Amino acid sequence: LALYSNEKLYLDMRRFNGYELHSYSLNHFNLMASSLKQEVIFEPLSARKKIKAFIEQKKIFTKYEEEHLTFDVNLFTRPEKNIYLKGYFQSEKNFSKYGVQIRKDFEIVSPLKKETEEMLLLIGSVNAVSLHIRRGDYVTNPEANAVHGTCDLNYYQRAISIFRDKTENPVFFIFSDDIDWAKQNLLIENKVYFIDFNDAATNYEDLHLMSACRHNIIANSSFSWWGAWLNANEHKIVIAPKKWFNVDYHNPEDIIPESWTKI
Repeated sequence: LALYSNEKLYLDMRRFNGYELHSYSLNHFNLMASSLKQEVIFEPLSARKKIKAFIEQKKIFTKYEEEHLTFDVNLFTRPEKNIYLKGYFQSEKNFSKYGVQIRKDFEIVSPLKKETEEMLLLIGSVNAVSLHIRRGDYVTNPEANAVHGTCDLNYYQRAISIFRDKTENPVFFIFSDDIDWAKQNLLIENKVYFIDFNDAATNYEDLHLMSACRHNIIANSSFSWWGAWLNANEHKIVIAPKKWFNVDYHNPEDIIPESWTKI
């Protein structure tokens, strides 16, 4: 939206002050954005005059909160300036027009650890398929589990079979926030590598590794979704779960790109 409107991009990172699952990590990417540190004031949609006394010390925005998960074309026809976005906006229809620029934004600028560098070389030498298993709070948090659920082993075995049938000598690279569970439960006859050297502090390196693979098997997770979307291989095959949520009140229709395969 900032690119479309030729506006400066700010990121409000204050919620991370009390967030415990992982730390803020966009600073490791080539993302040109400023940190919104001052207090935010929201003006009603009907208001058009801004109080000058606030301008020097506070940012005044019109708030736009996502009502549903499907693409909202009206977002790009709004006349207001200084829009404060709140939501997921998890459809490529929101940004595919700027795909080249966004992939540049998500290039890693921080030094990679030695293990990641070595794995990148290996991934580039084989027919690499990333496979991501999301567990974490999807399993331990009852509320998250009720909404999201997890992809079962049958889903992954079906996805693996597709790559055995459609590609030559696939090599699988396994990513997970519960890698020990994956090692114990995921049985693959092909060559497999479990990426077990990154944690919550360096998970952006996992994202980079997933995007470097030729093909991707994702979980119902925005983390592996982005790993697959950032994959610039024009001939990539991406397998995604047809059932994205455990509940019916979220419409996932626009989440999975049309070129991906849902099973």
